[in-house]
Amino acid sequence: MPMKNSRIFRYKPAHLSFALLFCAVCLFDHPALRAQERGDSLPANIDIRADQVEGQISPLLYGQFDEFMFEGVKRGLTAELIRDRGFDEAPNAIGLPRDWGREPDHRNDDPGLHFGWDDTVYYPTGHDFPRERAEHSLRVELSEEDGQRHGIHQRGIAIRRGIPYRGYLWIRTDGITARVDVALEADRTGGQTYAFAEINNVSGDWKKYDFTLTASKSDALAKFVVSFGGKGRLWLDQVSLLPGDALDGVRPDVFQKIKALRPAFIRWPGGNVAQDYHWMWGIGPRDQRFTWTNLSWGNELEPSDFGTDEFVRLCRGVGAEPSLTVNVEGRGATVDEAAAWVEYANGSAFSRHGAMRAANGNPDSFKVTYWEIGNEIWGDWVRGHSDATTYAANYKRYATAMSGVDPSIRLMAVGDNNMDWNRTVLGNAGSQIDYLAIHHYYGAAEMGGDAANLMAHALSYERFYKQVAGLMREIVPGRTIRLAINEWNTALPLPRQHSMEAALYAARLMNVFERSDIVGMSAVSDMVNGWSGGVIQASRDDVFVTPTYLVNELYNRHLGATRLAARVRSPTFDTSKEGKGVPYLDVMVSRSSDGQNIFIKAVNTNPERSLRTVVHTGGAPVAPSAVMETINGRSMSAANSFAAPNAISTHVRTIKTGSEFVVVFPERSISVITLKVLRSRTKSDQ
Repeated sequence: MPMKNSRIFRYKPAHLSFALLFCAVCLFDHPALRAQERGDSLPANIDIRADQVEGQISPLLYGQFDEFMFEGVKRGLTAELIRDRGFDEAPNAIGLPRDWGREPDHRNDDPGLHFGWDDTVYYPTGHDFPRERAEHSLRVELSEEDGQRHGIHQRGIAIRRGIPYRGYLWIRTDGITARVDVALEADRTGGQTYAFAEINNVSGDWKKYDFTLTASKSDALAKFVVSFGGKGRLWLDQVSLLPGDALDGVRPDVFQKIKALRPAFIRWPGGNVAQDYHWMWGIGPRDQRFTWTNLSWGNELEPSDFGTDEFVRLCRGVGAEPSLTVNVEGRGATVDEAAAWVEYANGSAFSRHGAMRAANGNPDSFKVTYWEIGNEIWGDWVRGHSDATTYAANYKRYATAMSGVDPSIRLMAVGDNNMDWNRTVLGNAGSQIDYLAIHHYYGAAEMGGDAANLMAHALSYERFYKQVAGLMREIVPGRTIRLAINEWNTALPLPRQHSMEAALYAARLMNVFERSDIVGMSAVSDMVNGWSGGVIQASRDDVFVTPTYLVNELYNRHLGATRLAARVRSPTFDTSKEGKGVPYLDVMVSRSSDGQNIFIKAVNTNPERSLRTVVHTGGAPVAPSAVMETINGRSMSAANSFAAPNAISTHVRTIKTGSEFVVVFPERSISVITLKVLRSRTKSDQ
């Protein structure tokens, strides 16, 4: 993902008329259909030839992308409720990291309790991979046993009534036997206790002390309290609190939203972070993993609770293929490290790194097929940045080593919207490339104050993809290379990023993907939280989905196998940067793999006028009624939010159809019509 201050685009389409849409749809401008025409609806026409197949649609087309970025993983995807559970954030004057406070509060001095941020004693890490920063624990000095509460707390813990919260603490003592109490309480001095547990006979070297707290009340802003009894010194590390309904450490509400998207694949760990990340940080026992600094996004500390094993299990749980992005020469990464990751994921349990996977509870190979070699190496905001020639040489070294471990893997190279970069990479490494990864972002700066540019911009990629396809045929003849548009979105500010306007851009771009013969994979950026466009927005206690999520869900649920011929007549509009005569109506028509359904995906980008559209279907008889699902909002700026999570939603109705029918596509709307194909009559039916 480009940094916000980067130059997002270098490919600028010529200001040509978009009266002709490439591939499956031909659009014809006509004076009678111009947007200036008055009336409740503007006229349009769709002519479908169900007996003319124009191309195949990749079953991997719609995936998702998640990154260690602004709670894209921690607290967004994962269910862990404790922040800084390893006490690694820098301390305040009394020795407590930023997410922890003294219990009960700071009103008075507490001579019986003192803290220290200790980098000499901590729960040990589990392997010898070089650390980039020191580990810590919280040292607790107990000098009085006066019957008063002495302890620490963490605020902002969202709890639900009746849910068991399972937690633990790792504690080491220095010659004392201590008592530790844990509780969930209202966040006020002397507030109500929702759950309480005692841990007695705490003594000796590092031990894990488990507890369960079942909340008597729901509270989105509760506090978790750890209080200590006894006299002497102890160390506290690796505190954890997980709700009992977490799904392998993932939030159940977020898990269900991901599963509903039916992602063909999920890309991880980045993004820019891929060029910072070392995969061995995220393997082994959870409490023995490193905390690392996220150089790409705010220098946030990242726990390694969610690593390769957890990621692959998430993918399998939602029915997605994992797609891993390896670090290329960033932050000390090497070819050997990349090859070792392939062996960890796919190697035999008797191989060196496969044995590590088996020791971590996964004796069977993960069988990860899709591997991306680097991320946006052309950008000077990533570690490992280089020119195209250097990247192509590095790609070949990495591809050779990784394929040497598992020849069955499919490899993605870093591409760009810049054709010079693509020409160099394809020319030097094309024989080892299966996918070329290109990212698309378009925001307010590129629009230049003209919102119409956003509604038209997706069409520029249709021409661009044809140019890339021609380049591939020229440079790597006979080799099939597909495009992976595995980061795309607008780059608009909030809440505009989560609006109907962004959804219309998304739908038109997804129509372009389906009309292209070269796009094999795509993923909106991001899946959860993230930069600003996460299609699932997760706070500490709530979730909502954006209109772009709704488009992803709707389109993937109606992903056809073959693209059918269709001609469209539509009113048009002019733009300041993206050309003139741009059709308001964008249509993609496909057929399901069993041949029983025809999907009409129609985007009306007109912000004010509906389109009364005559649809002709030829080449296959269709049922007299069909299901039409539509996404639209009260205005282009209408957006979902935590306060109004369903301001924009998907509406379903039944319409009359046949060989010719009329349908009205509302203003600023995305619709999918599912036509049922009738079985042809045979002599035996007569």
